[in-house]
Formats: sequence, C-alpha cells, structure tokens
Amino acid sequence: MSQDQLKTAIQAAIDDSIGFIESETVEQRKQALQAYLRQPYGNEVEGKSQIVTGEVAEAIDGALPSLIRIFTSSDQIVVADPVGPGDEAGAKQATDYLNHIFLKDNSGITILHNWFFDALLQKNGIVKAVWEEKEDVTKETYRGLSDDELALLLQDKDIEVVEQDTVTEPIIDPTGAPVFDQFGMAATYNIHDITIKKKIDSGKVVINNVPPEEFLISKSGVSIKTTPFCAHRRMVPRSDMIAMGFDEDQVNALPASNDLSYTPERVARFSPGEQPDNQGNDTAMEEIEVFECYIRFDADEDGIAELHQVFYSGNEILSDEETDYVPFYSICPLPIPHKFFGNSLADRTVDLQLIKTTITRQMLDNMYLTNNARVTAVEGQVNLDDLLTSTAGGVIRTKSVGAVQQLAVQNMAAQSFPMLQYLDSVQAKRTGVTEMSQGLDANILQNVTAAAIASMQQAGSGKIELIARIFAESGVKEMFEGIMHLVSKYQQKERIIRLRGTYISVDPRTWANKFDISINVGLGNGNRDQQMAMLQMVLAKQEQMLAQYGPGNPFVSFGQYRGVLGRMVEAAGFKDSAEFFKPISPEQDQQLAQPQEPQMPPEIQMMMQKTQADIQAQQAKFQADMQMQQQKMQSDLEFERQKAALDMQLQREKSAAELQIMREKEASKLQLEREKLEMHFNLKQQEFEAEARLKALKVGAGITSNIEIPG
Repeated sequence: MSQDQLKTAIQAAIDDSIGFIESETVEQRKQALQAYLRQPYGNEVEGKSQIVTGEVAEAIDGALPSLIRIFTSSDQIVVADPVGPGDEAGAKQATDYLNHIFLKDNSGITILHNWFFDALLQKNGIVKAVWEEKEDVTKETYRGLSDDELALLLQDKDIEVVEQDTVTEPIIDPTGAPVFDQFGMAATYNIHDITIKKKIDSGKVVINNVPPEEFLISKSGVSIKTTPFCAHRRMVPRSDMIAMGFDEDQVNALPASNDLSYTPERVARFSPGEQPDNQGNDTAMEEIEVFECYIRFDADEDGIAELHQVFYSGNEILSDEETDYVPFYSICPLPIPHKFFGNSLADRTVDLQLIKTTITRQMLDNMYLTNNARVTAVEGQVNLDDLLTSTAGGVIRTKSVGAVQQLAVQNMAAQSFPMLQYLDSVQAKRTGVTEMSQGLDANILQNVTAAAIASMQQAGSGKIELIARIFAESGVKEMFEGIMHLVSKYQQKERIIRLRGTYISVDPRTWANKFDISINVGLGNGNRDQQMAMLQMVLAKQEQMLAQYGPGNPFVSFGQYRGVLGRMVEAAGFKDSAEFFKPISPEQDQQLAQPQEPQMPPEIQMMMQKTQADIQAQQAKFQADMQMQQQKMQSDLEFERQKAALDMQLQREKSAAELQIMREKEASKLQLEREKLEMHFNLKQQEFEAEARLKALKVGAGITSNIEIPG
C-alpha cells in the first residue's frame, strides 16, 4: 500500500468514526455532563423556580464508592495464577509487580476513580497504558579531586565530562620545604574540579485516563481488540511533538487547530472561564491536532492485514510502524451486546432528573403562590402602591370593604411528594443505587430485623456487583494483561522494588509461561464483616485439624494456616500482615509437615523426666569429680614442670659460669703467647737493625767489598 493510499484510508477511517460517534453518543454525553453538573435546561422563566435536581449525580456518586471499595478492599487488585508446574514463583512475583506498577508507579486509585467515573457518566471509560522510555540527565560538580578519585569517577560509562579544571601544586614536607623526586625535580600533585553530566536510561509503564471525546473507534468495532481502527485524538503543542522525536520542519509545517477543544463534551465540562485559549504568538506552544491511529491494513500485500501504529496530522503521516499491541482499554457499566457503546447510569437517570426538576419547580412555585398569593382589587377602591408593595404585616389602604380579595391557590405538595418518592424508586430499580446501599436511617432499624436489612442490602447491591464484575472481566483484566505484555517485552533489566518492608529483585524475562498466566480481578466480594466471619470459621476448622491430626495431615498445612491469619489482618483493614505474623516459606512449610514422634502417656513422660533428671545429676557429680581430678593433675604437672625448669635454669647458669672461666683462662694464655711472640719479634728486629748498621759502617770504611747483608 502506497503512502497516498494509506493517507486516504486513515482519513476515511477518522471521518467515519467521528461521524459515527457524533451521531450516536456526543449529544447523549453532553446531556449527561450537563445533568451531572446541574446546568440549567434553558427553559427557565424569570420569577419562577429555576432549581435543577441532581439525580444523575446522586446515582453516579452513590455507585462510585462501592465500586472503588470492591476493587481496593485488598492490597492486591490483581492476582496472577500459575498455569503449570514451576510457575508458582513467577506467578507470585508477577502478582506483586503488577500491583506495584499500578498502585505505586502510577496513581492507581485515581486512575480507577476517573476510569469508573467516565464509564458511569459517559457510557465508556478509556485508559491508555504504554511503555515510556525516559532519559534522566543530572549535572553534578566535584571539587578538590585527586588523580585516583578522578579516575574512579570516570569509570562510569554513563558519565560525560562537561567542564574540567586541573591545578598542579608542589608537594611540601612538614618543615615547609619542597619535596624532590629521584631525578632532582620538584614533586607535584594535581587537584581537579570537574562538572559531569550523567545520563540514566529508564523505562516504565505509564497509565493515563483518556477523555471519552478523545477516543475514536470504527463504527463496525465491537471491542478494541477486534476493531479495524481506533485512535487517540488529542491536541499536542509543537514543542512536545518535536520532543517526541518527530521532524522539526515537518511539525512546524502542520496547521494549528482547536476543533477538539470545542467539542460539545468539552464545552459542557468546562465553564466559560475555563475554555482554552490560543497561545499568542508563541509558535512552539501552538497546539496541533494529532491522531495516534491503530489501523489494520495489508502493508506488504500478502493478503493478511497487519496492525500498524500511525501518527497522523494535517493530512500528513508522521510515522508508521507495525505493532502487536493496542494500548487502549474500555469499560462500560451497562453494555449492549454486539455494540461498543452501551448505556451509562446517566442514560438511565437523565430523564428522571428532568421530570423531578419539573415537579420540584412546580411544587416550589405552588408554595410561593400559597405564601404570596395573587389578589383581585376593585379599580379605584384600592391604593395600588400599597397593593404592589408585598411586605409582611404591610397595610393596604382601601375605600370599601372587600375591595381586595385573595385568589385561592390549591396546595399541591401533598400530591407531589408521593410522585417524587415513586420516581426515586424507579431510579433505584434502574441503577441499583439505593439508600440501603449508601447507608441506613437509624429509624429504619427499630422495626426491621438484621436479616431483613442484610437481605435488602444484598438485593440493592446486586446491580453494583454486576457492574463491578463487568468492569473486572473486561477493561481491568485486559489492562493488567497489557501491563504484563509491556514489562515482558520492554523491560530489559532487573528492577529492585520494596515490597512488605523488604527489597526484592524483579526480572520479567525469567517468568515462565508469562503470556499464559491468568489474571483475576474484582476480589472484594462481600463486606469486611462477612469476610472476617468466614475467615474465623475457616481458622477454627484449621486449628481443629492441626490439633487432631498434627502438622502432617492431608487437610491443612502451617503455610495455609498463616495465609488465613494474613487474610484476617487484611480484612481488618491493615495492608501488611507481615507486621503481625512472619511469612512461612515453602521450605519451612514442608519441614513443619514432616511426621513427628508419637506422643507418650503423661505417666511415662513423668517417669522418663525423673529418670532423666537422676541421670543428669549423676552425670553432673561425675563431671565435678573428674574436673577436680583434672585440676589436681594439672597442678602437679605444673609443679613438676616448674621444678624441672628451675633445675635446667641452674644447670644452664653453672655451665655458663664454667664456660666463662675456661674462656677467660684460654684468653689469658693466648694473650701471654701473643706477648712472647711480640717480644721475640722485637728482639729479632733489633738484632737485624744492629747488624745492618755494622755492615754499613764496614762498607763505608772500605774494610771489604764482598759484604752480604743477611735477610
């Protein structure tokens, strides 16, 4: 399919869906909003009652708390059940993570409130769940870093250096003199001041409520899953479109529009002072109408239509990519089979509000006329200024008796109140919202039994429970399945979250059968008193079985017993049962279920205890004697050791003294020999020198020419 063909197909689908919705639902949604806000009908008459009753608001505001309570009475809005062996751990982790995403990552309670409110008032409530990639950029400045600290900081791959200033300083010893290295150069060190930019890529599931007028669906669509076309129609500033990654030139060339801002539903929702206005001359904040379309068409011409996500604006295709996921989820309180748009509680009560408004206005006008009735006056016999001045106790001057007579006005209040009560009963039958379901009058309880009251409450809440089950099995269940699909597909790393006071690691990539896990929602059946009574009965039976058959019985385990205790704590209104009872792991539960030794009769137990006590006493006495013997032996051994050590010390000292004497004698002997040798050497040297001098004298005197000098 070419781009021109795709543009033609998308524009035709948009036109058809807008035309279908405008002809079927826009006017009804506008009237519902006006009725909820008690806006005037436009037929008011000056001087008469202009009251507008609030049946639509009463029905919606009465049903909404019950529905929210049904879905939030437990801390687990959704439960993932295992479908095969080995899925238990993954199912439990999926349960915790899905609830965390909805309630903590997103404002889950607010989303439910707005979602249910839109459905009860405007036929269908729409939410959108998408995976949003986010890049958090933070700037940090560090001063006075050393080389090692700088190297350690720059090891992080997500860090980008924005600015760096390095100062080199000489190293000074304690005396204040500079330090030199082995080459005679002055030693220095570096001080770094650095500014870094850190980028952290993170992604999460983002859930938002979609105003009903922004959602488009094909007129042939029965559900969002099977419809050939649906779209999110919204006004987006140009700067946001550029931030989303669309081409800047293409975005700036798109025409501005405010058609969506003035749809009948939005005009009815906002007062005149709240209506949107233009952004002046700021082109970046100028809003354009963008359609995020999900359309099925045969792009590759293989005869099979694929689902595509197409962003479309101003007859231009901004992006087109194949997808496997439609992020919209719809709920309808009173669905009509084989149609997307069903009925709302407002549709069931808007006509009753008009009737009750008319009756109430007429009744009040009747009361006004009764209290200030019209009169007849004989012309010329009455002071008209006095007559026209209506003042309590005022005087009307007349010229004759009977000149002024009051017209009789029949009081219609007595006939109007039964009619209003009848209309209230009709509204209760249509919506299921009654005084019984919202709270009881204390006077009623005086003459009605508790069983009758409970029966009336259950009968009145039947339609509310049906609406809750429809919500649970349609949009709410599909939304949690979509959240599971998103985290399984797009979360590429584990995440650490805090649950029940502890931090756990969640990695959807490890979940087994992750697309087959069933989702159960709408868990808040019955009120808390009924839940508590049932849990107490179950707990009593469990205690009886554990006491009678032991922990290894085939009926109940300690883990199941702990589970009931936890449910009782939660039914009492506490979110975390771990504050009161420690959780039991499967390993602990299995260990506790191991067969225990049979119990002995009390007499035998007492005898065994006495025998055990006697044995322990004998063992204690024997151990005491042994300890005394060991202490005596240790003292004797210590004495002998010390005596032997003393003898050895004396022997060593004696040997050392003898050795010292021998060394001194030997030294003196050696000294004597050394002195003898030195004397002999000196004597020989003197003889040699004398003989040498004698010979020298002879030679000098010429006594002989053959003189031999010895040596």
